[in-house]
Amino acid sequence: MKKTLLSAAILTTFCAPVSYAVASEVTQPNVVILFADDMGYADAGYHNISQDVETPNLDRLAARGAILTAGYVTAPVCGPSRAGMMTGRYQQRFGFHNNTGPFVREEGIVQGMPEDMLNNNFGYYFQQNGYTTGMVGKHHDGKQRKFWPHHRGFDEFYGFNNGAANYFVGPKNQEEAARKPFSVMYRNDEVDENFDEYLTDRFGTEAISFIERHKDNPFLLYVPFNGIHGPLQATDEDLARYEHIEDEKRRKLVAMNYNLDKNIGRIMDSLDENGLTDNTIVIYLSDNGGKPKGNASYNHPLRAEKGTVWDGGIRIPFTVSWPGQIPAGQTIDDPIISLDILPTIANAAGIEIQADWQLDGVDIMPLLKGDTDKLENRFIYWNTSRAGAIRDEDWKLVIPNITAQRPRYQLFKISEDISESNELSKQHPEQVERLLNAWHAWDAENEDAKWGWNRNMFPVETNWRNLNSL
Repeated sequence: MKKTLLSAAILTTFCAPVSYAVASEVTQPNVVILFADDMGYADAGYHNISQDVETPNLDRLAARGAILTAGYVTAPVCGPSRAGMMTGRYQQRFGFHNNTGPFVREEGIVQGMPEDMLNNNFGYYFQQNGYTTGMVGKHHDGKQRKFWPHHRGFDEFYGFNNGAANYFVGPKNQEEAARKPFSVMYRNDEVDENFDEYLTDRFGTEAISFIERHKDNPFLLYVPFNGIHGPLQATDEDLARYEHIEDEKRRKLVAMNYNLDKNIGRIMDSLDENGLTDNTIVIYLSDNGGKPKGNASYNHPLRAEKGTVWDGGIRIPFTVSWPGQIPAGQTIDDPIISLDILPTIANAAGIEIQADWQLDGVDIMPLLKGDTDKLENRFIYWNTSRAGAIRDEDWKLVIPNITAQRPRYQLFKISEDISESNELSKQHPEQVERLLNAWHAWDAENEDAKWGWNRNMFPVETNWRNLNSL
């Protein structure tokens, strides 16, 4: 494990406006989770990879705390990635391997969180322990209203429950909402008819409103932005800033990326202005990697893209700050996964973790604070119902097609080969066997995938498109 500090010059550049005293005693901290959509590893400015992106506020946030260079999510697509992070459990434990789709395995399956798990998420756990909880942005769980956040542990919900939405969303009425659900925002159960604003800006405004209304008591705010997921729609002002980028798709993406960063800055400024920064844990990550031919987000130097279990699909920008508690300017190379968020923030808030939560992650706060030099070596796993993967501190095994009669195996020394370019299965068959046995042992404890998009694997067609009104 490599753990380094940013230079004093960088820290001065990003941190000068705010003074952070090391706190000897901490009141119950606020928690803000900022979740981007389809942001590639290369498109976080602090990684210093893509030369055409600007993310000064994300860079400022990263400089306040720790950059997790080997940060992962549990799935390479939106829905299951969110299900894993919010529950703190591998979503395969309850059959949520894929985004909701037109086919299920058998009659009677309702696509979304299992009925007995609707309150198994960090919103509910924090709400039950005295926090005011809010969610602003994209949910993407089951379409029935019972799955919506304000029925499942969040005091307030503003946004949409779907895979994508238009960014230019004007006033809507109920009739149009029924016709065009991708263009409608909800405040709890009610359609919001009172704005005409670029969507990422709107989510920033709603997040700030939540902070200002609840600043006097502990709160948890979850902001899963729609940016920078398609459709590629940017403001004229942001597009003008990048008119020098010749590729039109990339120009739009970089403009959207910049707008996302501006709204991260607005949220950070709100915390600063309300005197909340020193007592707020802020976590930033993306739900999966970018898709260069889709939304033109870049993942280099990682291999592949969204939808795959090579690192380009699952290794994402990930940073955590808590001024005065987490030393600023850190770079940590230990493998971290989004499952670790729930136990980390629960322990920091003094919330007792219950056995029936069945959490799969670990508390990484001792690592972030410097109380330990490294995490205990462990396996982390992926299964999309088509492909699988497993890694520990040094090695990663990829199974590109787990349904094949004779699956192929690809082995990488991932701690030394971030681009997964040097395949070593023939040189190290003992590592293939070790990792494969561990993956099968883990997968044996999971449920089969309950739905997906492949008729051969999931043969029963459903009326999933019509569930929004239920």
